[in-house]
Amino acid sequence: MKKILSIFFILFLIVPAFVFANDGDDKDSKKNSDEGVYVWGVSLSFPDSVVYFTEIQYIDGVVIEDKFLPNRHMYSYELKDYMSFEEGKPGRTSVIFFSKKRSKLEGKESKVKKRLVERENKTVRYLGDKFKFTKH
Repeated sequence: MKKILSIFFILFLIVPAFVFANDGDDKDSKKNSDEGVYVWGVSLSFPDSVVYFTEIQYIDGVVIEDKFLPNRHMYSYELKDYMSFEEGKPGRTSVIFFSKKRSKLEGKESKVKKRLVERENKTVRYLGDKFKFTKH
């Protein structure tokens, strides 16, 4: 039963990352063009009670193609590698979310945080300025 819940929880985090579409630019974009995207990441491990969140970051010069972030797997690996090598926490699952609108990511962050804290009894910690996504 616990394994089924774990699989369901992973799907809850991963599936929205692939279907999380953007609606184009809005007033909170840093740039009035089609280039640039907001990215936010989560790193978790089921045995660990601490979940790490990145800050919502703007990556300039990235163009979303067909509602998908190009090289999106690289951003997840970037967070996973950071957690393994810099924070000394290997074997964690890393998930990223992206959008052209910062407000959409803020809403998604709130929902994920609420679920992790209330339903999964996890502690949320922010990586702050220690971690920055790079353009891929």
